Amino acid sequence: MASLDVSRLFGVKGYTAVVTGGSSGLGFMICKGLVTNGAKVYVVALPAEPIDERVAELNEIGKSSGGSAVGIACDVSSKQSISELAAKISQQEQSIDLLVSNAGIRRDPPILCDVQAAPLDELQASMWSSEHSDWGNTFSVNSTAHYFMSVAFLPLLATAAEKDKSTGRGSIVITSSCASMHNVTNVDLTSYATSKAATDHLVRLLAAKFSRFYVRVNGINPGFVPSKMNPVGEEGNVFSNLFDKVPARRAGGEEDIAGVVIYLASRAGAYVDGISVCVDGGRILLANGQ
Repeated sequence: MASLDVSRLFGVKGYTAVVTGGSSGLGFMICKGLVTNGAKVYVVALPAEPIDERVAELNEIGKSSGGSAVGIACDVSSKQSISELAAKISQQEQSIDLLVSNAGIRRDPPILCDVQAAPLDELQASMWSSEHSDWGNTFSVNSTAHYFMSVAFLPLLATAAEKDKSTGRGSIVITSSCASMHNVTNVDLTSYATSKAATDHLVRLLAAKFSRFYVRVNGINPGFVPSKMNPVGEEGNVFSNLFDKVPARRAGGEEDIAGVVIYLASRAGAYVDGISVCVDGGRILLANGQ
């Protein structure tokens, strides 16, 4: 059947997307997946990030697929910067097919310990070493920024969705973490995990608010995937002794992350709204029972 053609079902060729945190880690994986499959991507990252280098790499990839990339600097912890970003892209585009609100941070306690084995005094000292600002900054980027990004781009997304509600265009994908779904780690990730749990609920809140425009909002909850905050494979990585407890017996890769985003953004996922997809190789199946 023509309607079940895979290239059509999962096609994002001709899409216009905005990806925050797009110059590294999961964000760059997502950008690569989109450009490789023919999308135009606005790569958004902090001014200090290597945006130009990443855009050049993506445009090289796009030569064979018709995809392309444009870099824009933005601090997503600033409502004003988000407003300026949306205004700048609005000058270039009449609609946006996909917003991937991906930027995130993690603030570990300055004093680390093994939270599953440390004596009471060491555990308390580690947890107490976190600052109020650590929590504030974490929520500002990991939760609040997703809210303002989604609201700022709502008109452009709604325009895309209005063209044809069956295609999947005009959707938002928000990056959370499987840390929001379990409580077992060997380092204190409380502020990070709590901010991501808030993000999971934000996905549902935004999906409900935007539903009458059929601007779909979904989340992804990655597990162990190489990034700046999770240097998988590096010596001394605090999660290294947990890899063998992932049923998949490996870290996630760009195909795992980009594949789910493309599914949610394309015709294949056009009937999916307000859910969070855990992409963790089965990590949470075992995490709470360690």
